[in-house]
Amino acid sequence: MILRAKQDGNVLLFELEGHLDFETTQQFEGTCTAMIERAPDSRVIFNLEKLRFVGSSGINQFIKIMKTFNGLDTKPRLCYVSSEFEKMFRAYQTTRNPFEIVESEVLARASFDLPVQPKKPGRKKSGQA
Repeated sequence: MILRAKQDGNVLLFELEGHLDFETTQQFEGTCTAMIERAPDSRVIFNLEKLRFVGSSGINQFIKIMKTFNGLDTKPRLCYVSSEFEKMFRAYQTTRNPFEIVESEVLARASFDLPVQPKKPGRKKSGQA
């Protein structure tokens, strides 16, 4: 996997290309973590347009890493997500912390300035008042 990172104002853009495997996923985590720590107030976008799905050798680790980044104060945006990756993200996300998937980099940038949608109240379990 090839990782390109660019800082553009307050946006930190990561472009991923190639195939996932265990070793490159670990390098991806280290590089992204270091860059985000240097610019903690950045709006992070992961462009997955050129990333290819490759079985379980790297995907589980990749999803785990993306869930960690998804816990940032300002949630990162994922753009140009293939249908295979979108299915994986949807399967592993939680209702309290869903991934922010948008169609394009332009929409990803714009989405940071949209008002935050209020969370829908959860259903009460039977027997609760």
